[in-house]
Amino acid sequence: MPSLPPGITEWLPSGLFTVLLGLVWYEVRASEARLNKRIDELREDNRELSRKLDRLMESRLPTPQ
Repeated sequence: MPSLPPGITEWLPSGLFTVLLGLVWYEVRASEARLNKRIDELREDNRELSRKLDRLMESRLPTPQ
C-alpha cells in the first residue's frame, strides 16, 4: 500500500472536520429555509380562513331595515 504524502496526515483530520461542519451548516440553512417557507404557507392559509370567516359572519348578521 502506498504511503501518504508528508503533511497530509496533519491536514486530513482538520480538513475532514471542516467539510463535515460545512455539511451540517448547509443542512441547517436548508432546513431553516424549508421551515420559513412552510410558515409563509400557513400564514397565507390563515389569512384565507380569516377572510372566509369574515364573509360567513357578515352573511349571518341581520340586515338593517
